[in-house]
Amino acid sequence: MGSTDNLVRDDNSAQVLAVFNGINTWRAQNGLNPVRYHLSVQDLAQEWSDSIASREVIEHRPSFWTDPRALNPDNGAGEVIAVRWDRDAAQLVEWWKSSPSHNAILLDPRMSVIGIGITFTNGDPYTTPNRYTMWGVVDFFGYTALPAGTTAAPGGASTSPSPSPAPVTPAPVPVNPPAGVAVAPAGAELCAAPGRFQPTTQDTSRASLHSAADVVAIDGSGSLVAYPSVGGKLGAPTALGTGFGGAISAEPVDWDRDGILDMLVQWGDGRLVLYPGLAAGQFGAPVTLGQSGWDSMAVTTGPWCATNRLPQILARDGFGNLYFYPNRGTGDLATRAYLATGVPTGAAAILDASGDGLPDLVAQRSDGALVLYRSLGQEQLVDEARPVVASGWGTVGRLQVLRGLDGPGTVGVAAVRTDGSLAYWPVSAGAFGAPRVLATGWAGIRLG
Repeated sequence: MGSTDNLVRDDNSAQVLAVFNGINTWRAQNGLNPVRYHLSVQDLAQEWSDSIASREVIEHRPSFWTDPRALNPDNGAGEVIAVRWDRDAAQLVEWWKSSPSHNAILLDPRMSVIGIGITFTNGDPYTTPNRYTMWGVVDFFGYTALPAGTTAAPGGASTSPSPSPAPVTPAPVPVNPPAGVAVAPAGAELCAAPGRFQPTTQDTSRASLHSAADVVAIDGSGSLVAYPSVGGKLGAPTALGTGFGGAISAEPVDWDRDGILDMLVQWGDGRLVLYPGLAAGQFGAPVTLGQSGWDSMAVTTGPWCATNRLPQILARDGFGNLYFYPNRGTGDLATRAYLATGVPTGAAAILDASGDGLPDLVAQRSDGALVLYRSLGQEQLVDEARPVVASGWGTVGRLQVLRGLDGPGTVGVAAVRTDGSLAYWPVSAGAFGAPRVLATGWAGIRLG
C-alpha cells in the first residue's frame, strides 16, 4: 500500500448499504436470488479499496479468491471496481450495470455472498480533475453452503450455517438492459440466426486475408502479419498493420459472413474490437464490441451453432468458467450463457474434434493434453466426462484453426511449439494426425 495521507476516514456505512441494496435490487429485477454479506469478505474488499485509493491506481487484486478471508469459495468468484468524484455510491452500481463484463458478475446466479469496500480520498474535482473522491470494490463469491457468519445484509444478524438457496435461472437477457445495449429477444434461443447469409458476389481478390487457411501472427515489433496459404505451405508474410504489441489476441474471422475475413482483436486494456475487412484491402473503422473486462478472458471464435453460419464466441475467465456469447453483429456483447466450469485455461480452439459433424471445443491443459468439450449444435455442451483427444503438444500461445490448408474441406490446428517451430495438426474423422512443421524460427512470434 502507498501513502495513506490522501485517505479520508469518514464513516462509509451508508455507501456500503447503498451498494449492497443496489446490487440486490438489480438481481431481483432479473429474477435472481439476493446475495448475502460477510464481514470477512468485507475486510478483503476494504483492504484492497484502501490499497488502490492510496496508490491512486485502478487494478484488480491478483488471485483474491485464494485469500483466507475469501472463505474457500467453491462456486465461482468475481471482483468489480469503480471510482467517482462524489460520494454517490448508488452510481457505482449504475456504472457496473452499464458495463457488460461487470454486469455479468452482478448477475451471475452462482454468486451468494459479497463484501464491499468503500474508501474516501481527498481528491478535489475542481482543482485536480484526475483525483477521485470515492473508490469502491466489491468481491463476489459463490458457495454451495453459506459460510458461518453470513448475514442477510451489512450489519445484520447471522443467517448461517445453512445451505445456500437454490439458484434461480436468470432470464436470457436483462429485464431492463442499459440503453444502447444490443440483446436477443426474451425467450429466443441464443443460437437463432438473425438472418440468411448468401455467398458474396464481391471481388475479394484484393482483400488482405485471402482464405481461412492464412496464418495471422503478431511479430516481436508489434506488427500484425499474414502468411498466405499456398498448396499446403505458407507463403511470404504481408503486413496488415502496426501497433498491435498491446493486443492479447488478433483472430481472423468472417464476423458478418460477407465473404471477407475481418479481425477480432482483444486488447490489453480490456476492449474487444472488430476491424471489418474490406474487399479493396486493409480494414475499415474499428467497432468496439466489448467496452471493458475482456483482458481477463481467454477468447475463442468459430462456427459454434449448427443452425447459424455466423461465427460465435466462447470465452473462459480466470476461474475456468466457460461462457457462450452469441454474435449480434456490431452491438455490445451483453448477452451470454454459462456453459461449464473447470475448463483448462490454456489455448483452445473450436472445430469438429469428435467427428460427429458438430463443432466442439478443445482446450489445452498444462500437461500438454487437449480436452474435448462436445457441443449439441446449440449453445449447450454434452453432459459427459471430458475425454483427452490429444497429448504431448508442448505448445505456447494460442491455437489457430486453419480451414482448407490441405485442400477444400480440410481442417487442422496450428500452434507454435516450445522449440520455436510453427506446427500443424490435421484433424479428420475425429482424430488428430501427426504434426508437420510449417515454419521455423518463430520464437518471439505469436499466433494472433
